[in-house]
Amino acid sequence: MPDDYNLLNLGGLTSLVTNIKVSLWGNEVLLECLYDPTGERLPYSLVFQDCREIRWEVHDEEEIEEPEADLIGIHLGEDAHRTAALIHTDIFEISLLYGSFSIHKGQNFNSPIPDLETEVLASGTPAVLYK
Repeated sequence: MPDDYNLLNLGGLTSLVTNIKVSLWGNEVLLECLYDPTGERLPYSLVFQDCREIRWEVHDEEEIEEPEADLIGIHLGEDAHRTAALIHTDIFEISLLYGSFSIHKGQNFNSPIPDLETEVLASGTPAVLYK
């Protein structure tokens, strides 16, 4: 499985997943993350919209009380429900069949998603990134 982390244009350091919010009856999934966890701890979020299928696997039950999960790998899949995105951490793995994807950098997670500034990624991945 190819890792699409470099397509997020975050740099060469690692990230942590700090929270996952599922809304609109599972139609929208927001992953709250931190880039450079030992330095500046810059927030960003990954937003998957028009989700049709969510699969979740907890593979380290001893760590479920931890407030942060190490992001090990991410595969963005394909939008329009063609190929599921896969986010793998040291605690869980989540698979999302989604319609569209966006990344929001440096924002307060308590503000509504429409107010977040979106950075559109230019890449060879078929995922559609939009504001």
